[in-house]
Amino acid sequence: MAIDSDPTVRAQELGEALRVLREEANLSVRTAGARIDASASKISRLENGKNAVAIDDVAALLAVYQVTGPRRRKLLDLAHEAEQRGWWQRNTLTFAERQETLMSLESRALAITSFEPIVVPGLLQTGEYTRAIMVESGIVDDQDVENRMITRLQRHSVLLRRQPPGLLAIIDELALRRVIGGRDVLRRQLEHLVEMAQRPNIAIRIVLNADRGHPGIDGGFLVIRRPEGTPVVFLANLTSSLFLEETAEIAQYEQVTRELLNHALDPAESLRYLGEQARRLDTGVPYEDHPRAADLD
Repeated sequence: MAIDSDPTVRAQELGEALRVLREEANLSVRTAGARIDASASKISRLENGKNAVAIDDVAALLAVYQVTGPRRRKLLDLAHEAEQRGWWQRNTLTFAERQETLMSLESRALAITSFEPIVVPGLLQTGEYTRAIMVESGIVDDQDVENRMITRLQRHSVLLRRQPPGLLAIIDELALRRVIGGRDVLRRQLEHLVEMAQRPNIAIRIVLNADRGHPGIDGGFLVIRRPEGTPVVFLANLTSSLFLEETAEIAQYEQVTRELLNHALDPAESLRYLGEQARRLDTGVPYEDHPRAADLD
């Protein structure tokens, strides 16, 4: 059941959709509640995912907001599933729809931990780097590249607001050595990482390739810490997104995070590493001749 102390991702997603619909209808919380014989506090709690979801209430609100057809069916389906933990969003949803859930979680986050072994974390990508990933992958249609890039870049605004979440970005060195978009694009991306790391809410840690494995070898992930309830782990692949909410699963990813930090350069060393690699790309020094941790002092 979605309760105050631990709302589910589905309940919060439903609540956010209902809030948007109410605002589009130019109704206050009090007025919307009066229309379905409910208190303003009940509507507020429903919109925040903090109340057990009553299907009749959701159906009544959708009628008040004049929502019909597929959109109504989608939200009622979500209401029926609101108490379920864990959410596998498969390819029945578009890329933009899957990103909406992620962005909604990030917009409410207190802190975000990101681990990426393949590319620069999405929250820290430059526009040209993002575009190059999509174009060079060869699997995104040309007409969809710009739409996807805009959707992804909308995520960045959460880091620039007045009270942003903390971001810990742990990046495997191999992701930074993949020359996506060419040397100039990668150099500017590395310089952007250095610039973003100057912000008080952002820390970047680099895991060097020390000829050994590490606990993040199974793939990238996000751990999103919410002001209410347990953290949520986000995983993504080509056709689906997965939100994990079970305590035991979250604990495993938190353990992996601790182990990765044991392998990683400290924040100052990580910044020196990024700066050195950007300079090498700028001067044409072979990128393969990169320094080891001992050379960063």
